[in-house]
Parts: sequence; structure tokens; C-alpha cells
Amino acid sequence: MAPRAADSNHDTTCRKIKDDGTRCRKPVSKDKKANGYCYYHMAAAPRTRRGWGTVRKLASGNYQASYAWEGERHNASAAFGDRETGVIWLRDERRLIDEGRWTPPAERLEAERQAQLRQLAEQIHFHEYAEQWLETRTNKRGQPLKTRSKADYRRLLKAKINPTFGDMEIKNITKPSVQAWYMRYSKTPTEQASAYALFRTILNSAVEDELIPINPCRVKGAGKAPVKHKVQLATIEEMSTILAVMPERYRLTVQIALWCTLRIGEILELRRSDIRIKHTKAPDGADVAVGTIRVRRTVQHIEGEVVIDTPKTEKGAREVHIPPALIPEFEAHLKTHAQWGNDGLLFPSGRGGSLHHRTFGNWWNTARDAAGRPDLRFHDLRHTGATMLAQEGATIAELMDRLGHTTPKAALIYQHAAADRDQLMAERLSGRMAARVTWTVRAGSYALTWSPNGLSGSPEVVQAVEAIAQTDGRVLATPTGPTLTVRLVEPLSVLVAAVQVLRSLGVTEPIETEGRVPAAPGLPLGAVG
Repeated sequence: MAPRAADSNHDTTCRKIKDDGTRCRKPVSKDKKANGYCYYHMAAAPRTRRGWGTVRKLASGNYQASYAWEGERHNASAAFGDRETGVIWLRDERRLIDEGRWTPPAERLEAERQAQLRQLAEQIHFHEYAEQWLETRTNKRGQPLKTRSKADYRRLLKAKINPTFGDMEIKNITKPSVQAWYMRYSKTPTEQASAYALFRTILNSAVEDELIPINPCRVKGAGKAPVKHKVQLATIEEMSTILAVMPERYRLTVQIALWCTLRIGEILELRRSDIRIKHTKAPDGADVAVGTIRVRRTVQHIEGEVVIDTPKTEKGAREVHIPPALIPEFEAHLKTHAQWGNDGLLFPSGRGGSLHHRTFGNWWNTARDAAGRPDLRFHDLRHTGATMLAQEGATIAELMDRLGHTTPKAALIYQHAAADRDQLMAERLSGRMAARVTWTVRAGSYALTWSPNGLSGSPEVVQAVEAIAQTDGRVLATPTGPTLTVRLVEPLSVLVAAVQVLRSLGVTEPIETEGRVPAAPGLPLGAVG
């Protein structure tokens, strides 16, 4: 190449060739987009558009291709390493449009992703998907599964589901195979119902992920476990025996479960800072003690590890009032058995750590056997306490707050458990209905007595009231009040008639009544007497 002339200013002047064939002598613009042209001739720079669409260079050195169609700009799903590849992509896009086969690139990319997922579903095995489901599953509030729930689900998967379906591709799980599997474990209906419910939930997620078109778990009634344990409430005598046999340092756990309705995991994680007791004076000067338990944590022992977590539900974090009669037991326990410090455990183990459920269970089993109640679970104490609350008239909302339930369904269980008292209440009402109502009205020398057996007293008064009843007349109760038809079986109607008769006889003395005189809302005795 020939050497450049010394006076050449090619590198400093504009590249624009004018119409007369001469070059522009203006200095080159410093703007990078000028591409060797002056400020006035920047528009003459070679365009990056190649026919249809645009390919532009990115700061990374790659190239992005895009085009406008149907009022929107569509970009390639990824950048290209060179300009020519972007041009080829634009050419292919134009051909799709010309042939009538075009769809937006973003939609095509999503369709390809879905196709890949379907292809993956033909290869993924159930145990792989189930493990992924456990790690990513969240509750209704978007929170991950509790550690205890994960452990229970893994146990069911390992013992019940994976031996049959673990190595099977999800697409090959069929309704007949699920039915055969369910019937195989029919001898353990409660655990099998739990396993089936878990299996169905996992495959529901597979349907939502479009890995399978329909859930093969469709065994009617399979997810409902039969009631295997009917709670027989503990009696006062049985509880006395249990408390006497339990070790003194763990005796309060039984009281808390029965009278405060806490779960065992909540009880074993109670600490000093969770108990608040305040002594005050009543208006009459008597000492009054008020105590509460703050339930904020629960403890579980899973695979040899102590797992402290929040309560089972959002409602589980609650404040429970202690029955006043139980407060001295709490104070004595705090002095003698609880660890010191705000974080001190109320029921520590012999080594000072969290008391293991199994260790506590051994003590509980010994105590319940001594009471002749080997069927009594510790959780049944909570059930007993809740039932007593329902018998005392607690509403469903009150039970939900005290027990830490999220929905009324569980609280209704205890309302139903108290339904056997309905017969007793009916008998009490019957006793009131059978009570003999007798009353007497007097004024001067006149008197009228009414009883279920009939009328008696001054003849003129009795005859006048009977005459009113025979003519079915209406008697004015007050000068401005309602009228009543006299029926001799209705004591209130007879009372009104008797007062009117006494007045018609010209009685001036005060009218007095004796006995169980009937009354009704809106019709006080003063209105007729």
C-alpha cells in the first residue's frame, strides 16, 4: 500500500463525499455514533439495518437482533456472537411471516420450554419429584413446611409409598396401580389414609406443573382415616392417682395439659419468661393472683436432634390464662424445679437440656397404668380440659383462642363431646316445668287462689272469673295495655281477670299477691294491680 501523503488529514476530516466528488473538510465528530463523519454528516454513517429488522452491537461485544411486527418489537431470545448470525435469524423470521406460520418469538420459546418439561416428565421418577416437592412445598401463608411435618412425610414416603412407586416414572402411575397399592395396606387404615393423602397431594402438584394430565389418586374415601381412638375423659379420681404417681418435678405438666389445654411439645418448651404471675388487691381487700402462659415455641425430637420451632399454626402463638387455683402450684414449681434465668426451662431433663418426649412418655405410662387407664393418652388431657370448657359454656371462638385452633372445625369436636350433657339439661328443664305453680291474690275480704287443679277462694270472685272464661271475653290488662283472652289453664290470664273482677266489686284496699305469681315481659304486676 502506498504511503499516505504527509499533508493528508484523512484521519482528522469527515469521510463524507459530496455530490461534486470532493470530500468534506470538517473535523470528525467525537461522538462514537459518528463513525468517522463530522457532526453535520453523522446521518450518512452506514446503518446496521440489513434489509428487514435491526442488528445492533451490544456493550458485551455480542449482537442483538430485533424487528417490529404487528405494532410490537420482537427480540431474539439470546444475543449472537456475530452480526451475520443475527441477520440469518431475521431472515428466518421474515420467512415465517411470509409463509403464515409466524408466532411471537417469546411464545415459541415458552412452547419449547413446555415441551422440554413434558419430555422430562417421561423420564423423572416419583421419588425424585417427591424429594423436590418436600424442599419447595409451602403452606397457605407461603412458609416452608415445619421440620416435624417434613420428617413425618419422609417417613410415610419411605415406609408406604416409595417401595411401590419410588422408582416408577410419574407418567406410568395409573389409577388401577394406586387402587391395588391402597388395598394392600388395608390392615393399617389410619396410616394408609395419611399416606394416600400425601401421595394425592404430591401428584396434584405434578398436575399443576403439567407433568401429568390427571391425578391417578382417585380412590373414593381413601383420604379419610377412621376414628381409632375414642376419647374417654379422665375422672377426678383417676387424675388424683396420676398426679400422685408422677415425679414431683413433672407433676405440673399434667396440670397444665388438663387445666390450660397445652400440647406436650408446647409444655416441654416452656421457660420462665413465658410465665407471668401478678398479685393484686380486690376492692374488698382480698389478695387476687392473675397468671398467664405465653405460648410461643414448641419442641420436637427428630432423628436424635432437638428441634425448636414456632407453634403448628399462626393461632398457636397465644396467651392462656392460668386458673387461679393452680397459681400456687406454678409458684412452687418455679422455686424448686425450674431452671434459673429468663430462658430457664420449666421441665428440664436430668442433664439440664430439653426433656425428651420418650423419657416423659415412660413416666406418663407408669402413672396412667396405676390409675387403671392404659388407654389414656397425654393429649387426652387437653381434650378433657377443652370439654370441661365447653360444659362451662365456652363459645367456639373462645375455645379456638384458648386451644390455638385456626378453624372452628377442631373446636366443634369439644362442643360435640359436651353434647351428652343435653339429656341432663333436658331433665333439669323438665323438673322446672313440673313444678306446681300456685298463687293467691287478695284485696280486703276477697281472695282468689289459682293452682293447676283449679280456682278457689271467694265465691263471687271465682264465679266472675269462670264466667269471663266461659264467654271467652277479653280482659283489659291496663288502661292502655293489651287485652287477653281468659283461659283457666293460663295463670297469667286468670290473674289479670281476677284483678279486674276485684276492681269491679269496688275494692279500695291495695291488691296483694302471694306465691309464685306468673309474670311476662311487658306485663308487670304493677300494671294490673
